[in-house]
Amino acid sequence: MKKNKIIFISIATILVLAIATVTIMQIYYRKGIEQSSQKFYNGLPVNISRATYMYDTSTPEQAIGISDYVFVAKVNEIIRTEHRNPITVETGLFSSETITTPYTFYSIDVVKNIKGELITSEPIEYMQYGGINEDGESYTFMEGTELLETGKYYLIMADTFGEDGGEINVTEPNRRVLLEDVNSVEDIENSEIVKRYEEAYKNEIIPENFNTNERYISKYDVNYEG
Repeated sequence: MKKNKIIFISIATILVLAIATVTIMQIYYRKGIEQSSQKFYNGLPVNISRATYMYDTSTPEQAIGISDYVFVAKVNEIIRTEHRNPITVETGLFSSETITTPYTFYSIDVVKNIKGELITSEPIEYMQYGGINEDGESYTFMEGTELLETGKYYLIMADTFGEDGGEINVTEPNRRVLLEDVNSVEDIENSEIVKRYEEAYKNEIIPENFNTNERYISKYDVNYEG
């Protein structure tokens, strides 16, 4: 009887150890999945913002139709990050923290206007939703976007953010296109991507419910009078 009890205890111990081992493996496996699904940028974790847009911009014609300006630009540098729209969130029973939204500002050279007349004689500022967060330990980006690459050329379909004189801004990821076939100003005229968007502008599609009175002129427009 004593021998049978010892055998039972041994079997029970083995089963407990086996279950514990499987459980631990499952925990680490789940952690591995969670870690692998976390997006990183420049070695820091990324918070992804998602939005539902009012207008369909899935084609160049549609994206251009709702844009105030369409142009080719070279990115010079990031000049600052502003942290706006502070909100206070509860982090515990007696604790809270203030969270802000990062906006990255670039110096860009407009090298070709397709729609609108932005100045080309000097650099202008371009604003992007997203960037390094105020704590300096993470990034926030709109889904599908990252920071623009310095020294690269982009085709940008932009809005004027705010009333007259507001910032040049883009939110949707498909309204800024990296020109992979452009490495210098001389390449622009031969770019198939640029040609495609120039043709699209001739056939731009403006939604029926789009209020053209909401178009604003930028302080970087050659016709801006202040």
